[in-house]
Formats: sequence, C-alpha cells, structure tokens
Amino acid sequence: MNAAWAMELARDGIRNLRRHKLRSTLTLLGVVFGVGAVVTMLAIGEGAQRTVLREIEGLGLNNIILDSVQPPEAARDTSSSSSNRRGMSLFSYGLTERDTARIEALIPTASVAVGHLVKQKVFQGSTRLDARVLGVRPDYFSLFRTEVIAGHQLSDIADINGQPVAVLTEPAAVALGGVGAVMGRTIRIGWDYFEVIGVIRMPSRLAAAGVFIPFRTAQRLFGTTSVKRESGSLEFTRTEVGQIVIRMPDALFIEDASKAIAHLIRETHETSDVSTMVPLDLLQSKQRTQRVLNMVLIAIAAISLLVGGIGIMNIMLAVVTERIPEIGVRRAIGASQRDIMWQFLAETVVLSSVGGLIGVLLGAAMVPVASQFTGWPGVFTPGAVIVALVVSWLVGVVFGLAPAVQAARLKPVECLRYE
Repeated sequence: MNAAWAMELARDGIRNLRRHKLRSTLTLLGVVFGVGAVVTMLAIGEGAQRTVLREIEGLGLNNIILDSVQPPEAARDTSSSSSNRRGMSLFSYGLTERDTARIEALIPTASVAVGHLVKQKVFQGSTRLDARVLGVRPDYFSLFRTEVIAGHQLSDIADINGQPVAVLTEPAAVALGGVGAVMGRTIRIGWDYFEVIGVIRMPSRLAAAGVFIPFRTAQRLFGTTSVKRESGSLEFTRTEVGQIVIRMPDALFIEDASKAIAHLIRETHETSDVSTMVPLDLLQSKQRTQRVLNMVLIAIAAISLLVGGIGIMNIMLAVVTERIPEIGVRRAIGASQRDIMWQFLAETVVLSSVGGLIGVLLGAAMVPVASQFTGWPGVFTPGAVIVALVVSWLVGVVFGLAPAVQAARLKPVECLRYE
C-alpha cells in the first residue's frame, strides 16, 4: 500500500460516510465519548499520581519519622502513670531521650533530628489556633521539602539564644487570617509570647505541626511536663521527645533500619504511644494503589470504547447489506476481494479516527471539570493523546474487519442479482 492509494481510500471513505450524515454522526458519538473518557481518566490518574509522589517525596524518601502519640485513657498502664491521695497523677508517654540515644547507637551512620513537643494552646489575640507546637533546630527543615512563603526560617542564633520567635506552616497562617495577617505579629503559646518571623509550606502530613519554635526556647520555657486541672485533681503529663527523624544515608537501608527501629520501640514501649512513618514505604504503597486505580479507570473508559466499536460494526454490517449491488458492479469491472475489503475497512478507520480526534478535544475540555469533582489536578500529557488516538484507530480496524471481510467474500454474480 502506497501513500497515494491510502489517501484515495480515505477520500473514498469520507465520501461514502457523507452520504448518510446522521447515521455516521450517531456512530461517531460512541467513539467520541469513549476516547474522551480515556483521555480524561488518563489525565486525572496522572495528576493524582504526581500529587501523591510530590507529597511523599517531600517527606524525604531516606527518612524514618517517629512521633509521640498520646494513647487513649484505656491504654494507660500502671507502669507509665502514678497517683497519690491528693488527686495528683503523673503520666508519661511517647519517645524518650533514651530512645534517641539507642537509635543513634543502633544506626551510627544515620542523621538524627529531635523535635521537642510543646503541649500548650496557641492564641493570636482571642483566636485560638488548633495546632501542634514543635521545638526544632534549624537543620530540621532541611530534612523535608520546605518552601519559605514569607519571612525566613529559624536560625542558629535564634536557637542558641533561645529567642521567642515562631515559624508557622501555611495552613496555620491561613487559619489566623492569612500570611499578611500573621507576619511580624505576636502569638501566645501557653502564657509566653512569640513573634512570627516566617511562614513555610511543608508536606501536608507535617503541616499539622503548625508552629515551630527554637529547640532551646521550647526546653527553657516549657520543659517536658504539662499540667491538666480537672475536677479538683491535677494530672501531670510528661513527654521527653515529641518527634525523631532518622535520615538514612541510602534508601537501600530503609527497610532493614525501619524493622530494627520498630523492634527497639516495641521493647521499651508497652502502649501505642509511638507512631512510625516511612515515606519510602508510603510511596511504594501509593504507587501500587495508583496502578490499580489507573487500571480501573482505563477499564471503565474502555467499556465506552467497546460500546462505540460495537456500534461501528453494527452500522457497517448494515452498510454492506445496502451496498451489495455496488459491490457486484465493482467486482464485475475488475475490483479484487482485497480492494473491496480495503474500501470498507477504510470507512471504519476514517470514522474511528475522526471520532478519536474529536474525543481528544472533548477529553481535554472535560479534564478541568473532572478535577473539580475528584479533587485531583488533571495533567494532560502527549502520551495520553497518542494512546487515545491509537486505541481509536485500533477500534476501527478490529470492529471494521469483520464487515470488510464479509463484503469481500460476496460473490459477484449473487451481488448483481441481489434486489
């Protein structure tokens, strides 16, 4: 087949399709909606995958993150709490300095950063901020993907001098009225006042720790014990370390290190007061889930294309029946079976190709709408266009082949006698 012959077949196919515009248009719609669905689903799947990857990679794929978690009342055991007749009780939970030392000894090649948990309420004026306060050293932010929106991060000088300054995450700043409403203003943590010197953007899994203050400031002002007064009794809650971040030198060691750390934590903590997050494991889990989701989305879109393909086959079988006399004439003047087969196959390929082009445009237009409903950004990639066009072309070939072969096998004499 040369290019000139292919062009002639395409023109002939277009002429034949234009004879029945309404029928061709209705057949075209099945392919258009199928291809549009494929393009939209691929764009949403790609956008969701990129969002997840960006979020998890921002946590640091070489990191292992341990957080102190206050267990429910029922989980408090006698080994971690004590009380006396005056109604005073002491409850200890979470990570300890001993845990930090054991982890450093267990994995000497790792970099370990410690966060000091401040269990105090946060206010700006009369507005209360529901946020977690963490005392950290300046190098803490280098462990994650951190973007400075306004001001600057905590400095070494602020940590060494124990200055009363704070950096807020973007959600915390928004909750207090926006970046402009908090920059340079004062917030109150417990009974102490802090100047907001910066607003940062962090991965959403860390943004819950909405307020960061210098590590030494947290130790000096708040210590490790907080007091809760309730019904004439006093409860003292002690948490030595709020968070430990272990940065491994190589991602290859993450799995073994996380298992060793989990075993170490189980040896020293009887209650569920420590949570472990391994971004690399999260990434692999999300990728597996995303692959399954993509397959489901594509399968749903493929059903639409299947319906469109069945419509093409149905119409072309009817067209073959209508044009039996024409087939007889063409065969009588010298057309071969191969010529007849290519004539009808060209019509289905033209029909599906035009439907594919229109479907791509429709799919591109539907991506923003689908993003609003799913909450995931749509990413329209050239790969999705190529896949959609190839699939639409294959639909034309696969579902048009049977009618084309049927037409080619008709006997010329019987075609000429057909009424």
